[in-house]
Amino acid sequence: MIVCVCNALAERQCREVAARPETRDAGCIYRQLGCRVRCGACVTTMRDIIDHVRNERTAPADPEPQSVEE
Repeated sequence: MIVCVCNALAERQCREVAARPETRDAGCIYRQLGCRVRCGACVTTMRDIIDHVRNERTAPADPEPQSVEE
């Protein structure tokens, strides 16, 4: 899916950049992909992508199912 029409940036490539440790904010995604914010309509989406990637990284692994004693 395209998340930035002005720069033709796909969600996949933005997620890959957002996962890098050096990516601090939405502007970092644009710079690392060799472009800049133009109309700004996608900035909120970029921030959401960064938040989602960070949450995936810090989320604990699924715990093993616990048996229920009866």
